[in-house]
Amino acid sequence: MKQLAGIGFGIVLLSIFFLTTDLSNMISSIKEANYYYFAPGILGYFISLLIRTYRWKLLLKPTKVVPTKRLFPVVIVGYMANNVLPFRIGELIRSFFLYKRERINTATGLTTIFVERLMDAISLLLLIGVSAVFIPLPDTVTALSKTMDINENLLISIFVLPFAGMFIMVILAAIFRKRTEFLIRLAISPLPSRVARKSYDVAVKLLDGFEALREKRILFGTLLLSMPIWLCESVLFYFIIMSLGINTYIDNTSSMIAGSVLVTGITNIGSSVPAAPGGIGLFEVIARETLVLIPKFSIPRSEAAAFAAVTHLCLLIPVTLLGQILLWFNGSSILSVAKDIKDSDESLTSNCTEVNK
Repeated sequence: MKQLAGIGFGIVLLSIFFLTTDLSNMISSIKEANYYYFAPGILGYFISLLIRTYRWKLLLKPTKVVPTKRLFPVVIVGYMANNVLPFRIGELIRSFFLYKRERINTATGLTTIFVERLMDAISLLLLIGVSAVFIPLPDTVTALSKTMDINENLLISIFVLPFAGMFIMVILAAIFRKRTEFLIRLAISPLPSRVARKSYDVAVKLLDGFEALREKRILFGTLLLSMPIWLCESVLFYFIIMSLGINTYIDNTSSMIAGSVLVTGITNIGSSVPAAPGGIGLFEVIARETLVLIPKFSIPRSEAAAFAAVTHLCLLIPVTLLGQILLWFNGSSILSVAKDIKDSDESLTSNCTEVNK
């Protein structure tokens, strides 16, 4: 039921996207695109995934040293799963696939992925701030708040506070691990002893995923790596702008680079809400409106819609195809991995039931 709700949400947003776009102009823009620009853009995206893999390797280092070439397929499979399944189930599949390949506990893998997502959000917010040097960010925020009918300060708070607050809490949990474990024991103390012990064991495995953050070198190293990850992804946004000829609406190259970074940041933070597979619908609406609402550019909505649709397809199709190929080489499929997760989940539930008896 939840999966259908996520897919339904995406369909509604995608319908809004198409109903509020001049489709003939949008299709015309796509037909007239210079497709040669797609290649360097997609290459930039895959480089970002390679850097992302190395960052994950650093976060996993206290648990187990895994070569980047062994982690890369796991990252690709996780992204592929996110693209075809709702509610970011790909994160769970990624951590489970990691367990199958490297025997790293699924809970620990999930926690490191959670840390990754927080680092992504922090770095995107910083890059949005840097783009303000070239683009009047306050004007863009004002335009967004009017469109969404949300107070400007509230809009900024929604974007910044949840990620900053969670990141601080994660670092504190990592630094003061013994105190965190004490608070966990206190919280689960009312539970039956065997259930409490099992819950505590899971909590410890989750905390293991924060272990890398106790080392300053790894903490700052992974944060710094988050910048080139998103700069490389913004290369795709930049080349799609070039391919569609949208650059003719933009004054100079520095503004176009800053605009690509700004749209990358706002779109990825906004579409991080777990819903439809691959963020379909949500991504298109946010990317289009952000590009349209940058006052300095004055880009027509139909061309911005073409940009949003093409960019999202370039993000989804190559990595999904590669992920499926990698699974085939492993003698597996997305359905078999999902079934394995379901079976292990049912086994865990059964064990918990036995404990309660």
